[in-house]
Amino acid sequence: MSKLSEEYLKILNDIDEHISDEDEKKYVLKKVSELSSLYMDIIDRITSVNSKRMDELEKYQDELEERLDKVTGIVDLIKKDIYEDEDYDFEIVCPYCNHEFVADVEDELKEEIECPECHNIIELDWDGDDEGCSGFCSSCGLHDECDDKKDKDDNQDNDDDM
Repeated sequence: MSKLSEEYLKILNDIDEHISDEDEKKYVLKKVSELSSLYMDIIDRITSVNSKRMDELEKYQDELEERLDKVTGIVDLIKKDIYEDEDYDFEIVCPYCNHEFVADVEDELKEEIECPECHNIIELDWDGDDEGCSGFCSSCGLHDECDDKKDKDDNQDNDDDM
């Protein structure tokens, strides 16, 4: 604003230096003053309107923040209901001692767990494929099916031989 004041004073001094007739000088200074007042009035109005708009925006932003807080609270409750705790309970049968136990597994990144009975380390297979199954586990359920299928195949081979 100081630059504006400096320029304004510079214009008034320029008028004072270049107009020699006092009546004419008074008239020009009066009109410049009226013009300045008009501009200042317009600036005040614009500032007032902008101030009101800013106040409305701040009020609306506060309302939006309150709504967002409510939604965040609800989402947090839903998350808590769905993922009550981050641990997962799994039923595990130890391949070494056949001890069956329930284990809290914190995340799927954990690759092994210790049997509470024999204290051997059991590898956890998160892929779900049974390619590495040695056929001696009772938990995968595939061996019962394989044994049933093998028995049927053997019976059919015996029937075909006759």
